[in-house]
Amino acid sequence: MTAGSVYRALWRHKLFILVLTAAFVAAAVYVTVQQDREYEAAMLMRVQERGPNAGNASAALQASQDLAQTYAKIIGAGALKGEIRTFVAQCSRRRTAATQNRPGAPTGQSNSQSPKNATGPPAGSCESLGVTGNSRLSPRRVSEVSLSASPVQDLDLLSISARSKDPTNARIAANAVPWALRAFIRNTGSATTEKIITVKAATTPSAPVSRHLALNIVIAIMLGLIFNGALALVLELFRDRLPEPDELERALGHPVLATVPSLRLHPLPGTGPTSEEPVSVFAGEQSLDEERTVHAQEIREGGNREA
Repeated sequence: MTAGSVYRALWRHKLFILVLTAAFVAAAVYVTVQQDREYEAAMLMRVQERGPNAGNASAALQASQDLAQTYAKIIGAGALKGEIRTFVAQCSRRRTAATQNRPGAPTGQSNSQSPKNATGPPAGSCESLGVTGNSRLSPRRVSEVSLSASPVQDLDLLSISARSKDPTNARIAANAVPWALRAFIRNTGSATTEKIITVKAATTPSAPVSRHLALNIVIAIMLGLIFNGALALVLELFRDRLPEPDELERALGHPVLATVPSLRLHPLPGTGPTSEEPVSVFAGEQSLDEERTVHAQEIREGGNREA
């Protein structure tokens, strides 16, 4: 199959290709619109190496960059979800105990969970979550937030992104990453010379992230044209039809002198049959017979007059 025959085959099936491509685009739009809205919160933290190379600025920066890349992989793999859940649960218990012990709270409550006796996050770390008022913390939902991290090029900074259907959970999970990372390093027995500093805390996102509708439409158009074009070529291979004139010339070894196109004949105005006066074939034949009879009689009468 030559390039010319492929082009002609695609052109013959252009309507088929366009209709199926439009169906691809409609499906992409529908799936994109039906997706749940997600909110993304971002925070920035610094990873510093305070080991033997702390005096050498270049070596310390290189070590910090290597640590940032390692921690980015750890966060992206979801290894900190357990620490985040523990951190949020401890902060939730601490908030509950503080509410019970404030002036005017109902009496008879246990004082075993007061902030002084509570164990877990250091004082002031729970405030980094940015939870104020009567907002409740849900450790399970916060731990289900999707986390991703990427090191900032040529710096010892790590950018953290948290996505969730709830903007508050996205912010809480992003701000809990530094403490969770410290707990992960401590629990795994890693080196304790790293210092993790929050550079910019995450804020509550006000709008959902883009659903990439335009990008999905472009991808659907490209895939639709490729798939439907290939399907049209397959149909052309199994189609029972005469080949093109140039293909016939090559196959038979003789030139094609003329081709007869398919014609659709339509009756001229005033000559076709109408609903009021239907034309009968037998009536036409009868009128022709009558005309021949009259003509024969005229010839005989003319011969009799001459005689």
